[in-house]
Amino acid sequence: MGFVREFLRDPRRTGAVAPSTPWAARTLVAEADPAGARVVVEVGAGTGAITNVLLPRVPPGGHLLAVEVNPVFAARLRRRFGADEVAVVCASAVHLRAALAEHGVSSVDRVISALPWTTMPDGQQEDILAAVAGVLASDGRFSTLLCRHRIGSAGARRFLDLLHRHFGRVWSGRTVWAAVPPLVAYHCADPVRGG
Repeated sequence: MGFVREFLRDPRRTGAVAPSTPWAARTLVAEADPAGARVVVEVGAGTGAITNVLLPRVPPGGHLLAVEVNPVFAARLRRRFGADEVAVVCASAVHLRAALAEHGVSSVDRVISALPWTTMPDGQQEDILAAVAGVLASDGRFSTLLCRHRIGSAGARRFLDLLHRHFGRVWSGRTVWAAVPPLVAYHCADPVRGG
């Protein structure tokens, strides 16, 4: 019920009435392939649906940071996961570099996100993607989800154009038909600094 309440309080920031489905989380994490990553960041961790699937896939000695702008969700994440398992950062993804610096992190191997890209106001997609590309290691990858039925929308076209501006390689993964609505995983590599 907390997710719906937060959505009703601030629909643009929350972006969805429910957390990611288990199918979407498993598909995104499997395709993002965090095995071997030293530092993994989840942007827009919400209540931890993806975090829960991601945590066991982070290799021993690796670090998982969950970035969440909503203080109610961030507090819930802290209660759900121990500080030794997941470092929860309550901050906007726009300020990703500063948020990570507070935890002694300057470079990231994987960034995973299920943010509501197509409902974001103009400029916010750009700012977040620039922040993500700015913290990724040169061999790092960014993985995210996009509503399949929205792919032709102006917001999705703008988002996909921005992916190509901020990353040298962009490819689509599997469609998660079990999610409502169906989601497509997108993966990006070769971050472009200042793109």
